[in-house]
Amino acid sequence: MNPQLEPDPEQPNGEQFNVDVGEFRQGSTLSQWALTRYLIGRAVGESLGIGLAVIGVLGLVAAVLLWWQHWLVPAGVLALVALCVLLMRAVLLALLRRLTALPGTSGRLRGIVRETRGDVLRELRRLGLPGRNWTLPLLAWRLIRARHRQPTLERLRGFDLARAVPPARLDELHLLLRRGTEDLPPRGQW
Repeated sequence: MNPQLEPDPEQPNGEQFNVDVGEFRQGSTLSQWALTRYLIGRAVGESLGIGLAVIGVLGLVAAVLLWWQHWLVPAGVLALVALCVLLMRAVLLALLRRLTALPGTSGRLRGIVRETRGDVLRELRRLGLPGRNWTLPLLAWRLIRARHRQPTLERLRGFDLARAVPPARLDELHLLLRRGTEDLPPRGQW
């Protein structure tokens, strides 16, 4: 008899079996890679959105203060720039949500991303990358600049998805990813 399937002597009548279940890596290598990029990209995008909102609101407050001091032309220019920043934020976030949406999964996927955001940021800090809300735009800047891109990508390869997402949520993310990609049209019909 297989020793792993022998009845447990601790249980009466040997009702329960000792089955040694090993750990397994959830999802394929490609889905691990995709989820990592997705979570980091969403974190950077949301951080940029927060930063643009703060800049826009501060610009509007400064414009009101200038208006109150009867400096009408600078107040008008500053208000116009602040409104453009807020419009740019709205377009950026709408585009981000549209590009990262998977059919039938967006609500739950967005919730899981929001719940795991702190863990993703902690994992980025562990790798020595910008991992605070106000420093995430620096991560985007490092990925854009040719001189810093390669070292940043090397560090990002060390991103451990299992540290950033609890196992139950990771399973759910993989299931949502699988369900969302099944509903996509064939590759040539996009």
